[in-house]
Amino acid sequence: MIEQFRAVTKKAIGGSAKAMIVTPSRLHAVRYMKEFIKEKGYTVTDDDKEYTVPSMNVTKNGERVKEIQLKETFHGDDFNLLIVAGKYQTGFDEPLLHTMFVDKKLHGVKAVQTLSRLNRTIQGKKDTFILDFVNTEEEILDVFQTFFRSNNAKRESES
Repeated sequence: MIEQFRAVTKKAIGGSAKAMIVTPSRLHAVRYMKEFIKEKGYTVTDDDKEYTVPSMNVTKNGERVKEIQLKETFHGDDFNLLIVAGKYQTGFDEPLLHTMFVDKKLHGVKAVQTLSRLNRTIQGKKDTFILDFVNTEEEILDVFQTFFRSNNAKRESES
């Protein structure tokens, strides 16, 4: 994922593209973060420490990012990869989001909402990329078709 980000994603949208990893739980999010840090030779000395959003979101200057600051901070240059476990999986508007790595079973409207995080437009955004480790193409297509049929039927009944 990191190499895909560096080789492809980071070059998109004029070099400003962002990526999101959708995980099945907060524990998985922590494990991803620790593995990425370990794999690339960075040091972590928090083996017995409780992980929280502020303790894991630290700027290059060492300042902790409060949850209320996360959306604004992610839009800037300090962060390029957001690891989520639900809270930011849906309802997160970031036009620079280009790539999504999915490691979670997606169902119903949440599947549509999650994958639709990528459809925000911004100048220079020409494409998006999804690498899904869990869901099949048929499952996602079925969810989207069900969602759109349901919405179209609702619109027709309101007319």
